[in-house]
Amino acid sequence: MAKQLTQEEIDILLDVRSQMSMAEDYGLDVLETMMTADQEKRVTPYNFKRPRLFSQDQMRVIGHVHEAFAREFSVYLSAQLRTIVDITLTAVDQVLYSEFVMSSAPPSALYVMEAVDMDQKIVFELDPRLVIYTIEKLFGGPGVFLQRPREPSRIEQRVMSKVMARAFVGLEKAWGQAYEIHFREVAFESNAEFVQIIPGVEPAIVCTFEVVIYDQRSFINICYPYILLERMLGRTGMKQWISSATTRVEPEVRQRYENNLRSMTVELRAMLGSTRLSVSELMQLEVGDVIPLERRTNEAVQVLIGNTEKFRAVAGQSGRRRALRILDVVDSPMIED
Repeated sequence: MAKQLTQEEIDILLDVRSQMSMAEDYGLDVLETMMTADQEKRVTPYNFKRPRLFSQDQMRVIGHVHEAFAREFSVYLSAQLRTIVDITLTAVDQVLYSEFVMSSAPPSALYVMEAVDMDQKIVFELDPRLVIYTIEKLFGGPGVFLQRPREPSRIEQRVMSKVMARAFVGLEKAWGQAYEIHFREVAFESNAEFVQIIPGVEPAIVCTFEVVIYDQRSFINICYPYILLERMLGRTGMKQWISSATTRVEPEVRQRYENNLRSMTVELRAMLGSTRLSVSELMQLEVGDVIPLERRTNEAVQVLIGNTEKFRAVAGQSGRRRALRILDVVDSPMIED
């Protein structure tokens, strides 16, 4: 079977073919050599004026932290707004702070947060349409995304600050695995040009989230100064992250987990038998009719936990109660994620 060309190989082939004279006749070997040489010429550009300041491990930690935050905050908003809110981390980019300011078009909703005991600030940006929608839903309204965003009023800012306080707690919890940090709100602005947490030429990390409510799409941006993340994700922070991911669970903690699992209640069902009836047969049933099942009387009864068969048993009676006597344990396959 012939090898299927990728789109990149097709583009290279067309580019090489366009450079060929109509009178020339190249063989397949020559074309393959030209394509290989063209591929080797492709290089990845690197800007020495703006080097990558974080390693792959550190970027992975940042991504993991904010994915955890997105999950928790989406659950909280879904409960508060009484609708499904899907928040997804879409990008983690290194930019200049001036680029972040230019990308934020007024009016916006910018919450300036201070990292306690670290003398650094971060910017939590929300789509103003999402702010107005959230406030309307909290007060029992239908909630409509505005066609043109507007600046939230002072009263709306006070209402939204309670929601944001919960978001800050979720962000602190997400960061807790790598670095213990606490945030507090210090200011609200609708224009990013009035928010100067660091000089414009300083690097920053921007985490971008997509917020989906029904068919409406919105966004959340969190901007961190590089100097703050460098302190958080230095050797101490990375060691804490690695240790939290590899440290064995203490026996006391494990015992507490086991006790909590053992105290949980689960649904136990016995499948005595089953059959299929048409609607006409079902409508003709009368008192005293016998419905034959697909299971023989001498066969074991299926005992289900949820929808999974875990035991086989025989039906009987214990005193005045109907009962089951377990005969066998069914080895069910493990459910993979």
